[in-house]
Amino acid sequence: MKSSDPLQIHLSLVSHTNVGKTTLARTLLMRDVGEVADRAHVTETTDDYVLVRSREGGELILWDTPGFGDSVALARRLEERQNPIGWFISQVWDRFANKAFWLDQRLIRHIRDRSDVVLYLVNVDQLPEHASYIRSEMQILAWIRKPVLVLLNQLGEPRPPEAEAADVDRWREALAPYPFVADILPLDAFARCWVQERTLLEAIGRALPETLTQAYRALRLSWERGRQAIYEASIEAMAQHLQKLASTQAKLPLPSLKDRALEMAFRLGLTKDEKTPLHDAQDVLRSRAADSFCALTNRLLEVNGLHGEGVPKEIYR
Repeated sequence: MKSSDPLQIHLSLVSHTNVGKTTLARTLLMRDVGEVADRAHVTETTDDYVLVRSREGGELILWDTPGFGDSVALARRLEERQNPIGWFISQVWDRFANKAFWLDQRLIRHIRDRSDVVLYLVNVDQLPEHASYIRSEMQILAWIRKPVLVLLNQLGEPRPPEAEAADVDRWREALAPYPFVADILPLDAFARCWVQERTLLEAIGRALPETLTQAYRALRLSWERGRQAIYEASIEAMAQHLQKLASTQAKLPLPSLKDRALEMAFRLGLTKDEKTPLHDAQDVLRSRAADSFCALTNRLLEVNGLHGEGVPKEIYR
């Protein structure tokens, strides 16, 4: 059942299997959660994560759910639940005869009972009229009876605004028959874009009932503060990096006559020998610059919650 806590707002992230839900969850949460792999049914459990907390004690909770499998059969079973025989098959028969299918039905009930807004992720490259599962999954989302935000994933390289708008219009036209679809937004699971994330938060706010508006406003403010702090920490890290580079020096002894001759021969292409004091000093500066770039990259990864194993220095050398 939906939490009775008026400060808790629940978002359920759903999609067809292997579309990128967990990857998007990681991007939004700024930390590694769940398992990501290029195969179907990677996420097998329904897990909840706090996306943001407010000073007033509110929580915006994101649920990462298993992907819809046989959505056609699932939609049919949900429709059959309206009669006694269908209810018996769904609640009793499936539980023992087809445990996985019964668990799928439990997942749908969980989304219906818990969610305030459903985030439905789709692959933008697949035309909505050619994706056979879209219609049945729209039936499932209709049964859930909660506002749905459709998120267009796998956008690829940055494109002109008109191309992105064309994708949104194409999906908006295809999903026009479904009044529970509150909005359609581009949101790539593989790329952090605070503009898209802010647009998502605005759309969530519009989709929520008025009873949750005040709590959500505080959560939205907390998210803004958190992102501003990350931005400022990133700018500070880059400023320190530039300052360090600007002040880096390597002592260069006065060149001897031999050193000058070797330098002249190198510039004229008469020799490949670069081992002069000038080249040694340049090597030192390059090495320090590489170390500084590596430290900056790892600091930015840390600030943005992408810890991992860090970037090795060799990549800049």
